[in-house]
Amino acid sequence: MPSRVVGIVGSARKGMNTDSLVSAALDGARSAGAEVEKIHLNDMQIRPCQACKEFPKDRYCWFQDGMETVYRALEEADAVVVGTPAYFGCISAQLKLMIDRCNCLAEMTTAPDDKVTFRTRMGKRKKGVFIWVAHLSKDVSIAHVPVKLWCRFANIELADTIVFTGSDRRDSAAARDESLRRAFEAGARLATMGHCDAR
Repeated sequence: MPSRVVGIVGSARKGMNTDSLVSAALDGARSAGAEVEKIHLNDMQIRPCQACKEFPKDRYCWFQDGMETVYRALEEADAVVVGTPAYFGCISAQLKLMIDRCNCLAEMTTAPDDKVTFRTRMGKRKKGVFIWVAHLSKDVSIAHVPVKLWCRFANIELADTIVFTGSDRRDSAAARDESLRRAFEAGARLATMGHCDAR
C-alpha cells in the first residue's frame, strides 16, 4: 500500500512561504508514490482546550469541531509535515491552538518510583518534518519546544527540520528556491521511509 503523508499548515496566508514549503514537501511525497492530504488550520473552527479533567472513552476530546479532522489525519498518516511562520520567535497561534488540543493524545502515568510520564494514545508511529519560516528570528530551538513535545504525544518521530529565515527580504528568492528543493526532497524521503512500528 502507498504511504499516507499529511501536511499541516499553521499559517494564515495561503500560497505564501509556509504554505508553499509544506506543499513542496507533499509534492515530493506524491512523486514517491504517497497519498497526500493538506490541512489549513486557519480554515478550521477549533475551540481552545478547556482543560477537562478526563478523556472520553470513545474518542480523544469531548468537543467535536475541526480537530476531529486533525485527529483522524494523525491516526491514518504514516508521516506528517507541519509548517508554521515564526511569531515572537516561536510558532503561530493557529499551530499552538492545535497543539493545545492534542493534549488528549497522551495520558499521564505514574511509575513505581512516582515519576510522572506521558504515554501516547496514538497507536501508529509516524515520521515527521517540521518547517519553520522566520524573518528576523534565527534560533529554531524555541519553536522546537512545543513541536517536539507535540510529536511525542502524537507518536511522531521528527526526522528533519527545515528552517527558512529572512523570509520577507526581497533578495531571498535563491534561499527560497533552495528551501523548496529541500522540502520536496524531505517529502520524498518521508514517503519512502514507511511508517515505524507502533510503540
